[in-house]
Amino acid sequence: LLVAVLTLVGCSTVTIAYNQADFFVKAYAKDYLDLEPVQVAGWEPMLTRELARHRAEELPYLAAYADQVLRASRLGLDEGNMTCLIASSRDLYQRQARYAVTLVTPLLAGLSPAQIKRLDQRFKEEAEEDLAELAEGGGSVERVPRTRRLVDALEDWTGPLASGQEALVAEAMGRMPETRRLYLDYRGRQRRDLIALLEAKAGEARISAFLTDWLVDWREMPLSLDQARGAMDVAITALFIRLAASLDQTQRDRLDRRLRDLRDDLMELQRQPRMATLSC
Repeated sequence: LLVAVLTLVGCSTVTIAYNQADFFVKAYAKDYLDLEPVQVAGWEPMLTRELARHRAEELPYLAAYADQVLRASRLGLDEGNMTCLIASSRDLYQRQARYAVTLVTPLLAGLSPAQIKRLDQRFKEEAEEDLAELAEGGGSVERVPRTRRLVDALEDWTGPLASGQEALVAEAMGRMPETRRLYLDYRGRQRRDLIALLEAKAGEARISAFLTDWLVDWREMPLSLDQARGAMDVAITALFIRLAASLDQTQRDRLDRRLRDLRDDLMELQRQPRMATLSC
C-alpha cells in the first residue's frame, strides 16, 4: 500500500489513496486470507488505530525522506548521499514492516483450520506459478522485467528517458546478480514455517516474533541473498549517479517538481505537519 501511495502521480491521487487506506488494506486482507465478516469486524478497530498511529508517527519520516531525496537531487547524486539515501530507505522499510506485522498477526492467529489450509494452498499455487515462470524464462526472466519496471518508474519522475539513458538502466540491471531463485527458495521456506506455526495453534506473541524476524529484521535471510543485496546496492548507486548526471533541464525540472509535490502532500496529510529527523 505504501509503495503504491508513494509512486502515484499527482497531489490529489496521493491524498485520496492515503485517506482510503483503510478500505484498501481491509479488502486485501479479506481476499488474501479468505476472512469471514465477523473476523474483519473484530479486526477493524485495530486497523483504525494503527492507521491513525501511522499518520501521526510515520508520515513525518516519509515527508523527511522525500525532502532528503529532493536535496540530494539538487546537490547532485554521489556515493555519499546515495549511501545515505539507501540507508534511510531501509530504515523506513523496517518501520513500515512493523505496522504490517502488527496488523496481520491477530488475523493469522485467528484463522480456522480450513482457512489455514486454503492459505497453504494459495502459497503453493503461487510458488508453482513463480517456478514455472522462472523455468520458462531462463536467466532473463528476472533481468528483462526488472529493467522495464525500473524504466517505467523512473519515467514517472523524470518524463521519457532517452535511448542512452535506457541503455544505462539495462547495463546496470545486467550487472546485478540473479536473485529470483534465491528469493523464491527463501520465501518458500519461511511460508512453510509460518503454516506450521499456524497449524500448531501458536499464539500471537510467537507469530509476531516469527514475522518480525523474517519481514522486519531479515534474521533468517540466507548469506547468499544478503550478499546479492549488497551487490545490487552498488549497481543501483552507480546507475543513479550516472543517470542523474545525464538528465536534461526538462527532466530535472520535472523531477524537482514531483519530489516537492510528494513532500508537500505528505506534510498536508498530517494533522500537525512536521518532518522527523532521519538517522542518516
